[in-house]
Amino acid sequence: MPKWGETGTVTPAGTPPLRVGTRGSALATTQTGHVARRLEELTGRDVEIVRIRTDGDVLTGSLAQMGGTGVFVTALREALLDGRCDVAVHSLKDLPTGQAPGLTVVTPERENPRDVLCARHGLTVTTLRRGARVGTGSPRRAAQLRSVRPDLDVVDIRGNVDTRLARALGPDADLDAVVLAYAGLARLDRLDAVSEVIDTAIMAPAAGQGALAVEVRTSSLDDPVLARALRDLDHEPTRLAVLAERSLLARLEAGCAAPVGAHALVEDDEIVLTAVVARVDGAEQLTHSARVALPAGTGSPAAARAARDDAARGLGTRVADALLADGAARLAPLRETGPEGSREARAGSAAPTSSTRAVETAREQLRDGGYRGEAG
Repeated sequence: MPKWGETGTVTPAGTPPLRVGTRGSALATTQTGHVARRLEELTGRDVEIVRIRTDGDVLTGSLAQMGGTGVFVTALREALLDGRCDVAVHSLKDLPTGQAPGLTVVTPERENPRDVLCARHGLTVTTLRRGARVGTGSPRRAAQLRSVRPDLDVVDIRGNVDTRLARALGPDADLDAVVLAYAGLARLDRLDAVSEVIDTAIMAPAAGQGALAVEVRTSSLDDPVLARALRDLDHEPTRLAVLAERSLLARLEAGCAAPVGAHALVEDDEIVLTAVVARVDGAEQLTHSARVALPAGTGSPAAARAARDDAARGLGTRVADALLADGAARLAPLRETGPEGSREARAGSAAPTSSTRAVETAREQLRDGGYRGEAG
C-alpha cells in the first residue's frame, strides 16, 4: 500500500528513504532526529540518518584556529551535493553567511536563543564570587562576561556538552561555572544543569543561535512532496529574525573570532534587532537597536515573502552600518564594508532607542552594583 504524508500526497510503495545527514555528536544527532521525525510525518517517507564526520569533530583548538564556523559545515554540504544524503541539518549559527550555490535552506521554529550559566548552588552572573573561573569557548560570550564582571577569570574551553558541564558541575570540577546555549541543553534534556538564563541585555546571543538550518539541493525542490514539506517546516518569524541577524553579521564581515552578538524578534508586524560589538577584553562595547515594519502580504505569496525577507535583510544592514559608523571596526576584528563615515548610519545611531538604553542600564547595574558574590 502507498504511504500518505500529512501533505495529503501519496508516496508510492518502494520509494527510497529520505537520507538526512548530520554530524555525529550527541547534540547534532538529537536535533537531527527532531527534524527527521517531522520530515517523515510531512512526506510519508521513511527517513534514514546518515552520520558525516566533519573537520570540527576531528580537529582540536579554538574555533578560530580550526578555520571558523564553516569547519562544521563543509563535509555535510559535500555529502549533500554528491548525493550521499538528501537533506542536511545544521545549527544555523555554524553556517557561513554567504549563500551556497545549488543549495536551499529553510528554518524550523527556533528554540530559546539565550545563553545560560551552569554553576553549583544556583549561582548567577551577579552572585558568582569575585575572581570566579568561568569557562566558555566563545569570544562573544567571553567579552560580554568581562564587560559586566571584569573581575572574572574567563577560561577558554573546548569539548562536547557533557565535557564542559563536568568542568563546572562534576566531582573533579576545576571551574566555578560554564556558559552554554539554552537551545542545546533543551534539546538534550539537560536544563536541570542551568543556574541562570542570561538576559539578552547582558549577553546578546550569536546570530542564528537556537535555530536549525535544514538544507537541500535546490534541484530536489522539483519533487512536489519534498518542496511542500519544506514549506511547512519553515517558520516565518524565525526566518525573518535570523535573516536580520545574519545580514548584520555579513555586513560587518564578522567571523567567529569577533565578539558580535545579535538578537532579533518579530513583534506585531515589526522586526526589532539589537546588536552588540565588543572589544575582546570587554573593556568597551557598542550597542545599537532598530526596528522595521514588515510589509503587508499583497500580491503572490512568493512576492510577499520576498518583500518581508528584504525588509529583514535591510534592517540587519542598517544596524551594521550604524555600528560601523560609531567605530565598531576599531573594537573588534571586522572587515568594514559599510559606507565610510555614513552620515545616515551615524544619524541613525545618534539617539539611543529605549531598547538600547535598557541594555546599557542592565549592564551598568551589574558592573557598578557591588557584586553580591563573596570574595575569595
